[in-house]
Amino acid sequence: MASALAGKVGWRCMSTDRLARYPGRPWRQTTAGVAEHVAHHYLNSRANELLESVILHHRKMSPLVAELIRTTVKDTGSGRLVLEGSALWPFITTGHGLKEVGAVWLTASSETLRSRIYEGSGFLTADEKGRALISRFLERRLLFDQRTAQLVRDHGCRVLDVDEYTAEELIGSIIDGLVRPSKR
Repeated sequence: MASALAGKVGWRCMSTDRLARYPGRPWRQTTAGVAEHVAHHYLNSRANELLESVILHHRKMSPLVAELIRTTVKDTGSGRLVLEGSALWPFITTGHGLKEVGAVWLTASSETLRSRIYEGSGFLTADEKGRALISRFLERRLLFDQRTAQLVRDHGCRVLDVDEYTAEELIGSIIDGLVRPSKR
């Protein structure tokens, strides 16, 4: 979605996933397979431990993300930026008070997330260990989304439910919000 939005408005697109390493999705689209440390991380940690681990990672990333936002605003030669990723927590994107920065959170139902993760990971064709890894990732993802939703509500941020829009409608709504900021 971020790439499509950036293309529509002619901005650069970047993901916070590229800023720091973390055991992300425990499936690969290559023949290399899942790294052993990633498999160990998912298979030997409880869901709450997985959640706290990713939150700690994002908190450690927050100064880097905040600096990227400030630098992008100050450096008029670098062009505008669509920055996406789960490391964009409300306290990072709203706490700086820069009028040049807009933020919107996309949310989806648990069913939509499950369907997308199963499809994107090849869950149905994965072996037993692969399905276990994917299931653990999904469990953490759902907990993470619950925690993020609470933070977003607490900060009064703009939220769009992707289940209620087509892709084009969603992009249009985001663009409209950038032009005419919502009253939150």
